Amino acid sequence: MIEYIKGKLISKKPTSVIVETSGIAYNINATLTAIESLGAVGGDVKIITHMHIKDNPFSIMLYGFTNESERECFRQIISVSGIGPKTALSILSAMNYQELIELIAKGNYLPLTTISGVGKKTAERLALELKDKIGKSESDSASVSMSSAKFGELSKASEIIQALISLGYTRLEADKMVKTISVRNGFMDMPVEDVIREILRGK
Repeated sequence: MIEYIKGKLISKKPTSVIVETSGIAYNINATLTAIESLGAVGGDVKIITHMHIKDNPFSIMLYGFTNESERECFRQIISVSGIGPKTALSILSAMNYQELIELIAKGNYLPLTTISGVGKKTAERLALELKDKIGKSESDSASVSMSSAKFGELSKASEIIQALISLGYTRLEADKMVKTISVRNGFMDMPVEDVIREILRGK
């Protein structure tokens, strides 16, 4: 297993990053919180990873996290029957792992049903199976670095749409969600990651 990757940040998207180390570039799907914390492209970074091997068709994917606690939360989520890595990543991008731990500890699964790929039955099962496990997970107060970069409306909308598609939405669904949220006051002042999180939360 690959515990973490330390190297130069080559590229950074709302749902993934590329980190180069020893002449090898790793494409890592990551939570929004992890991506936000890495800083600017070109800098030296360290990202905690989970290597997921899919049996059919055979493939190896890397997933990245802010710290070991967030990774452990991800592993607990994918241990629930019917929940795969893509859905787990969507959950941890819609809310940070401390928020998820609090919800599950209280038995409140309803906020999870607004996230792509999580229906009522899945949310209930996740809350039930993980209450005794994830509710005891260690949390920390690591700060999150939020990007302050401004985007032009068209390029920003395009970036958000592509991120939503990569999370499993169709182009039509992504277009509709972006059009709905783009009419809000303050849309242009929000970081792309925050807009995606708002959409995933169904707000």
